[in-house]
Amino acid sequence: MSAYFYALQKYTGDSMKITEKWKRGLPYVGNKGQKAEKIIDILPAGHRLIDVFGGGGSISLTASSSGKWDEVVYNDRRKTVVNLLKALIEDNPHFDLTKYVYMDRETFFNWRDNMPDSLERTLVMTVWSFSNDLRSYLWGPKNEKDKLQLTRALFWGDTGTKLDGLYSYAKNENSISGKYRLFHKWRLAEMDISSHRDHDQLQQLERLQQLERLQQLERLERLERLERIKYSVLDYRSLDIKPSDVVYCDPPYIGTGKSYGGFDDDAFKIWLAKCPAKQIYISEYTQLPHTEVAFILGKKLSFYAKGKRPDELLLKYVK
Repeated sequence: MSAYFYALQKYTGDSMKITEKWKRGLPYVGNKGQKAEKIIDILPAGHRLIDVFGGGGSISLTASSSGKWDEVVYNDRRKTVVNLLKALIEDNPHFDLTKYVYMDRETFFNWRDNMPDSLERTLVMTVWSFSNDLRSYLWGPKNEKDKLQLTRALFWGDTGTKLDGLYSYAKNENSISGKYRLFHKWRLAEMDISSHRDHDQLQQLERLQQLERLQQLERLERLERLERIKYSVLDYRSLDIKPSDVVYCDPPYIGTGKSYGGFDDDAFKIWLAKCPAKQIYISEYTQLPHTEVAFILGKKLSFYAKGKRPDELLLKYVK
């Protein structure tokens, strides 16, 4: 591993191989990212895994790649999120992701408020929203211009600042991942890796290269690793679950339901009690009734996380 990648991984706490990062799926709110491998290791093998609140798809993609289940059901009630992940994996339709590297606040809110729900709108909302919440613009109005300047320098070299040197440094690289990689090499030579001010300015490129990795999966990889995935867009209460299924739930955490379409914590607890599956696992910050802690997953690692976070728990439902 190069000194650059070692330094970057050490700083971020990100030890996942670049060739495996496609398994993170969409940069979606609550995505399990680096914790997906550990969760999949702990879940029992079986015929079918149901990823009840699939979100960005990291659990379903990691599960399908693992080979522990004959079938993996990736379910999320938001149809365009599910279809966007499917479209990127199959590269059909093909998205020119470079069209989404630069977006100001006004354009973002036009997409949010005036455009019909679609794959393109979901892509924009995912990449350009704060904490991937699909609602809030990535940056505040006071620093938007400064944040966008680095992207302009990297892709067009027209800011009139010393940052424009980035353009000639990376102009022969056509992929988003390639330009992002060269930016980090340039940056490592220019300044201390411990400062994450410039990382914060290119959050959208970090997210877009995640989508690019899905889009560029080799055909053999798609067929061998991902043919087990079945796509579903049902409300969790409408899923057809068998006693033999392994069920994984990553719902909005207790007390956050108002931020996620009015999710009802009590209704979810009632559903858990009635769910016929014998193996049910839940990610939560708070231990729920009738559960035991299967594993302490630790705190979420992020460049951008502020303040203290509680440990995330993987709970096993006990009937």
